[in-house]
Amino acid sequence: MSFLQPAQSAEIKSGIGKSGQAAIWIIGELVPGDSDKFSSAVKQANDAGKYVANVRLDSPGGNLLEGAKIADSIRFGKMSTNVGKTAVCASACFLLFAAGSSKNVSYGAQIGVHGASNENGEQTAASGAATVSMAKMAKELGVPPAIIGRMVVTAPSDMVWLSPQDLQSMGTTIMGKPSQTAAAGAPMPLEPGQLARQTPQQTRPGDPTNLLPTSKNDAPLTWETLVNQAIEMSARQNGGRTNSMRGCQPELKVCINAVLFKMDGTDAMIKVTKDINDKITRREFCAFNSSGDIRLCLDWDTSKKHRDMKDARGDWSQVADE
Repeated sequence: MSFLQPAQSAEIKSGIGKSGQAAIWIIGELVPGDSDKFSSAVKQANDAGKYVANVRLDSPGGNLLEGAKIADSIRFGKMSTNVGKTAVCASACFLLFAAGSSKNVSYGAQIGVHGASNENGEQTAASGAATVSMAKMAKELGVPPAIIGRMVVTAPSDMVWLSPQDLQSMGTTIMGKPSQTAAAGAPMPLEPGQLARQTPQQTRPGDPTNLLPTSKNDAPLTWETLVNQAIEMSARQNGGRTNSMRGCQPELKVCINAVLFKMDGTDAMIKVTKDINDKITRREFCAFNSSGDIRLCLDWDTSKKHRDMKDARGDWSQVADE
């Protein structure tokens, strides 16, 4: 999603739903002015003596500010939200969905989250601030920390698609019947705790290399899947709250976001490093030794491994390539 997005506006129209109450359809990308169009549609229905009970969504996202304004209107008006079985609600649209007094999704619908970008799809300091604002609003709307965590650590160029279990965790009603036919070429999702492990030819007892992920059953293991699994495991292991951390190193002009969890009793984490412009420069999966002072990390984008060591002050330094 972007906070500035020149594009064709969404189609926003009112009508009468199956229940006989007024409904508003939002179809397409959100652009500046769409929140005014939404307010006008609500007023039009009210002037006709109709209460807007439901907002039907099919939008890939778009302008974050407009999405936030419409989400406020949905929350204030106590409207329910609905995403049909062939519809998509992603990026800024997710805030609209989360604002519903009740939330309904049909099997086959796609609900997705990621971080914000500028009008050119780039990550900047301003887009990083927008992501933080989006996360705060999602929290106010009752979105679980695990989902907010995925939103924050997922680049704007990527997308995390929420599972039925994710949606149910935020009080969503799932309608219809599930389909077990996967789309052609789509990777099969992994169940929680089923990250595939590699078995190196030469390892030492306790070597965290054993935890580094590979593909499972020839299905590609994506960064988004790894993030999902890490957040879910961390939340389960910490009373429903994801164990996350953020730290900045001014001397290197970088900041690090991480999610910590355990795999087979070993401490592990996923780590995202961003530069001064809030652009992702490195994505890593790391596993720690039993003392917690040495970690072996896999650079997700280059597949290179390196070993870090913590000094007496608690600072980490790379000490060896693997």
